[in-house]
Amino acid sequence: MQVLLEEESKTFKSKVNDFIKDYFTNKEINLRDLWKSLYKDSFISPGNSLLKNILLTEALCKQNPGIGLFLLTEFACTEIIKAFGDNDIKSSYLDKLYTGENISCFSLTEPNAGSDVTMIETTAQKKDTMWLINGHKIWASNGSICDFIITFAQTKSYKDKTGVTCFVIPTNSNNIQVLKDTPKLGVKITPSNEILIKDLEISEENQVGNIGDGIKIALSAISIGRIYCAAQAVGLLDGILNECIKHSTKRNQFGKSISEYQAIQWYIADMTKDLDAARLLLYKAVWAKENSPNEVNKLGSMAKYFSTNAAQKHSSNAVQILGGSGLLESSYVAQAYRDSKVLEIYEGTNEIQKLVISKELFQ
Repeated sequence: MQVLLEEESKTFKSKVNDFIKDYFTNKEINLRDLWKSLYKDSFISPGNSLLKNILLTEALCKQNPGIGLFLLTEFACTEIIKAFGDNDIKSSYLDKLYTGENISCFSLTEPNAGSDVTMIETTAQKKDTMWLINGHKIWASNGSICDFIITFAQTKSYKDKTGVTCFVIPTNSNNIQVLKDTPKLGVKITPSNEILIKDLEISEENQVGNIGDGIKIALSAISIGRIYCAAQAVGLLDGILNECIKHSTKRNQFGKSISEYQAIQWYIADMTKDLDAARLLLYKAVWAKENSPNEVNKLGSMAKYFSTNAAQKHSSNAVQILGGSGLLESSYVAQAYRDSKVLEIYEGTNEIQKLVISKELFQ
């Protein structure tokens, strides 16, 4: 797979791997500290290409797949501000976001608005030069560790697409209540939170883009988010393949290593095949972002659907290969098993990805 990368990307990937070996040695992970360290060592930069950010995500998720949701959120919020924020918003938030002085939260989903973002019930009412926001958000990534939230509210009547608008809101207000981290099956290292917003007044300067741009902004972030989700799955697949090879060559049963048994060899052969296929689709989606924008939605959905489906299938097989060791809650493959199921759901369920792919084809 290295043959597909230019020399600069190979060097970048090698340096990231060296950083990971040093950073994760007997160290409890603090996401803000991790982001700051990545910025300090020049792995995060305003000038980074999407490919560099994807290679970074893939490498870190080989170490701990759940980190991918944190990275996805930070990169998605960065892209929203860069693409749609005015100069005041960029100067207030962008530099602090890159350096890790500020951590961002992406908050779109609501109890009645998931895959269908037109169902948003959070409201924003204009009062002179201020907006009054009220609403209830769920599954807000990075909610409990963030300094500001990128969120979406309805400025017109319910289900009116032309009224959904994007806002950036600081969390240092008594009118915002971030509830404790939501316990979830996997991706536990990245917090997900319910957020209650009651009578929050913010300046019109906190509006991102124009009134009614919210759907466009949200979908652009989700489109890129699917590529990052695919990178998370590829990192996970690489991690479980490594664990399975290591375990099967060391584990002896009935007088020989279990790697000599055909059943184990077939598991690992399938895992290797799907890892390479997933990585190829991922890199093709990244290429499309910069070279063929009309194909990004289709290829991003294909990469997300294929890689996360493969991650779920093979992480289950990895637990089977490791046997009792794979049942230990602290083991990498047990974590990957839990995380892989989550990957099939966020950034649009895999059923939604099929709809996106077919829609793009029929258009």
